[in-house]
Amino acid sequence: MGTPDLKTLRKIAISFTLYSRIPMPRFEWKEDDMSTSLDFFPLVGAVIGVLICVLNTGALQTLIDPYVRSVLTVLVPVFITGGFHLDGFMDTSDALNSYGDTAKKLEILKDPHIGAFSVISLVKLLLTALASSVLLITSENATFRTVVACACIFVISRCISGLTSLYFKKAKKTGMLTGEAGNKRKSTVVLLILQLVIASAAMTVSDPFIAVPVLVFFALCTAYYKKKTVKEFGGVTGDTAGYLVCISETGAALIASVVLLIMRIL
Repeated sequence: MGTPDLKTLRKIAISFTLYSRIPMPRFEWKEDDMSTSLDFFPLVGAVIGVLICVLNTGALQTLIDPYVRSVLTVLVPVFITGGFHLDGFMDTSDALNSYGDTAKKLEILKDPHIGAFSVISLVKLLLTALASSVLLITSENATFRTVVACACIFVISRCISGLTSLYFKKAKKTGMLTGEAGNKRKSTVVLLILQLVIASAAMTVSDPFIAVPVLVFFALCTAYYKKKTVKEFGGVTGDTAGYLVCISETGAALIASVVLLIMRIL
């Protein structure tokens, strides 16, 4: 029984090493470790969600000004991931706003330089996230259950990003995404689906009024992502996977804030 437990802990450590800045034990990497990196990718989102819950409930909720908490809430994912997904978001935004063909856009994704469109897109993304955070945190209708429901967003976005990376057409035959998703394992798929179901159920139980529109948004966002990546890049890449995490999380938070705003008006 000890060996499977060690294997699970190793997979968790791999996921956190690749997708977060949380210190993990050092170990010698094996050849197939990259192919298991998505197994517990959503747990990084769970850590983000827990920290956001702690920040916006209990003693900290009373001690810290709500507008300061709104800013900190937006920054928590950045601190935990080190901006890993924002990097992909910025590269993808630059490519999408270019006038080149598919080959040119793929070339832009590999360019380490920052373009004007990526900066503009990042500002818009962060301002949207901040506005949503303020509306959610300062709303009279927001409760602990609302905070928990919104925290689940960070798990769901990573489940969907992982599953789309496995199943959607790849734009390239090389790169980090190919290493992660090139060898599609049944166990990885099962784990991602299981975590998706648990997070979706937790959101629905916590606040169904928020859960229903947010889950519908995630479905529509996934369909849009598939169509857009095939059209613009010929498939998905590691950068577009980060782009999906960012736009789905920010969009879901915006939907949740609008729902609370409508409830307050009614």
